[in-house]
Amino acid sequence: MTDAGVAVETLSLSLGAFRLDAVDFAAARGEILVVLGPNGSGKSVTLETIAGFHRPESGRVWIAGRDVTALPPERRKIGFVVQNFGLFPHLDVEANVALARRGGRNGSGKAALPLSGDPRALLKYFGVAHLARRRPADLSPGEKQRVALARAVAGAPDLFLFDEPFSALDAQTRGELRDELKAFLRELKIPAIFVSHDHSEALTLADKIVVLRGGVMLQSGPTAEIFQKPAAAAVARIVGVENILDGRIAATDGGIAAIAVGDRTLRALAPARFAGPGTPVRLSIRAEDVSIAAPAEASAPAPESEPARNRLDGKILGLRALGALVAIEIDCGLPLKAYLLGPQARAMKLGAGDAVTVEIAGDAIHVMTG
Repeated sequence: MTDAGVAVETLSLSLGAFRLDAVDFAAARGEILVVLGPNGSGKSVTLETIAGFHRPESGRVWIAGRDVTALPPERRKIGFVVQNFGLFPHLDVEANVALARRGGRNGSGKAALPLSGDPRALLKYFGVAHLARRRPADLSPGEKQRVALARAVAGAPDLFLFDEPFSALDAQTRGELRDELKAFLRELKIPAIFVSHDHSEALTLADKIVVLRGGVMLQSGPTAEIFQKPAAAAVARIVGVENILDGRIAATDGGIAAIAVGDRTLRALAPARFAGPGTPVRLSIRAEDVSIAAPAEASAPAPESEPARNRLDGKILGLRALGALVAIEIDCGLPLKAYLLGPQARAMKLGAGDAVTVEIAGDAIHVMTG
């Protein structure tokens, strides 16, 4: 960990019947880390423990090179933005921000961040200066969120914590504020940890992801790795993989594994750690990696030099519009889901019962043991 980062070392604690067990991760200066998992997985407990609201039974919390494990929340220099924004209802917007600023000054009396010297400057930065004299009850959810961010910055934090900060916002405001916040965090170069159950939000925001389930850390690493190479089926489900198939290795040859899935065979890149024929595996295939064509339009066989390419004939079971995408369910002797852009699906005039050919590159199939 760099001195400007955050690190959680084998953090464990029990709260009633719930147990958080040996959670371990780090984020460097300017990195955004998302703690992702379903309800009850321990995401908020992890955040609250980093903030100092719970005392761990074991493990350490480091912020900006300081061991803060035993420090109270007010001495950890954290900007915490919660789901309900946490604004004081009896204070106007400027007073809410000014109160945090008084708590965030350093020993010299100067604010540690350039933007935190003047509450009005912060409100202007977040586009809410015109709301300075309003009370929180008179603000929209998006306006409250911007004020909460200004207040978090006013405390001159070494770390930002966000507990599902966009959950109360409509889709358009959520997208706009998420993009603004990501740009702001990049500019400020302070580490941030988000809690989310939304894998799409995690993909948009995160440099790194930690996946929790039932208080146990299932996987952590760079965002692309978590989404493309989940460690197990449980992780694949949490990060929104649409196709998870049970199979068994039939043979391996030259780094390519032939995997029996029902009465079909798929060819994929074979990780070296897997045993030989007969090994049970699970396959993770993202819907966007499943290509669809009319049978006569399927492409020519791949040259021997290319990674394995799988081609399966099938029938469309159903189509469902998902905004700009169309989700397509296909029976290829094994169940598959694919995505097409709406205009592409309309141009192909696809409908239930139509025969199609499905293609999946071997390097788009991730092989898992559990």
